Amino acid sequence: MVRIAHISDSHLGCSLFQLTERREDARKCLKKAVDMAMQHSPDILVHTGDLFHSPLPQNDDMIFVIELFKELKDKVRLIVLDGNHDIPYGYRYNFSPLRGLEIMELITSTGNGPYSTFTEEFDGKEVQMHLVSWTSKHQFEYFLNSAKTNGGISLFFAHDIPVMKEDLPVHFNYYGCGHKHNFWLDQEYDIGRPGSTCIVNWNREMTGKKKLIVVDIDNSGKNEYTMQTLNDVREFKFITGLDITGMGTEEANQTVTNSLSRLAPKKKKPIIIVEVNGLIDSETERGIKRKELIEFGEKKLDPLFLHIEPNWQCMGPRNVDLSEPLNVEKSVIEYMEQTKDKMAQEILESLPKLLGSEA
Repeated sequence: MVRIAHISDSHLGCSLFQLTERREDARKCLKKAVDMAMQHSPDILVHTGDLFHSPLPQNDDMIFVIELFKELKDKVRLIVLDGNHDIPYGYRYNFSPLRGLEIMELITSTGNGPYSTFTEEFDGKEVQMHLVSWTSKHQFEYFLNSAKTNGGISLFFAHDIPVMKEDLPVHFNYYGCGHKHNFWLDQEYDIGRPGSTCIVNWNREMTGKKKLIVVDIDNSGKNEYTMQTLNDVREFKFITGLDITGMGTEEANQTVTNSLSRLAPKKKKPIIIVEVNGLIDSETERGIKRKELIEFGEKKLDPLFLHIEPNWQCMGPRNVDLSEPLNVEKSVIEYMEQTKDKMAQEILESLPKLLGSEA
């Protein structure tokens, strides 16, 4: 039997909302994921790309990785692929930071090209591994369809799999990929994507999950899966589904305030993101007090960062159709009915007096 632990997309060096604390968080998240994976005593630990957020990582991130991977050197076969963030583009820099880790013999990757393959024996069984770093779809399909298997256990790891699952050859026991940051596992087709080890792009990831995937493949080629949730070391509070459609200024502000009031973070210095949806008029949009709302949330919740995402749409001034524009009384009544003004009843009762038509 061979056991694979699969993680991906650590993006060391990323700083969500330009928060320097998130760079340290990303390192802690990777260490947490690796420790969790090693608790399962895998034969192979694979990271399917975007280890770094930039192909020119800062020294503290590179030193962290070297020290972490040195601890793994004699314990597990460590495979790390180049993701699109690891590969430099342009003429000034030619090599991914993974090349140095390969030279130090800390990892196995695809070298100076996008594809490599090798065979290793685990538990008396030959395991063939095919590795594809970030590349074009055309090249990926070429590597995929030209890969030869030896009849034993065959694994295919890529940063991304840009083809339909139905088009994947059936002779690979497990396909592992990354890139899209959210967990996905198809046990029928034996394709796994663990998601990122930390939250990198909140608006893509707030409704998704991240999981360590552990795959046990017995000598007959049958797979057994174990998943373990990977939570970010920083607490995130996402407020979604907040709809202010048709609300006036006061009601919209109070709705956001009430949502913030109900939050109860479990850890210190959380990141709080409030997504406000809906269709409102321009007057309401002008009256939304984002600064005051943020100050209220910061005072109550003491977050590392609080963000209000203005996901609403402004419909501009409301169109009002008047059947008799020169008839003041009828026009006022039609305006009140169409705009659903909260003072409509009061205005309509006072209208005869205002127009001088009261008996």
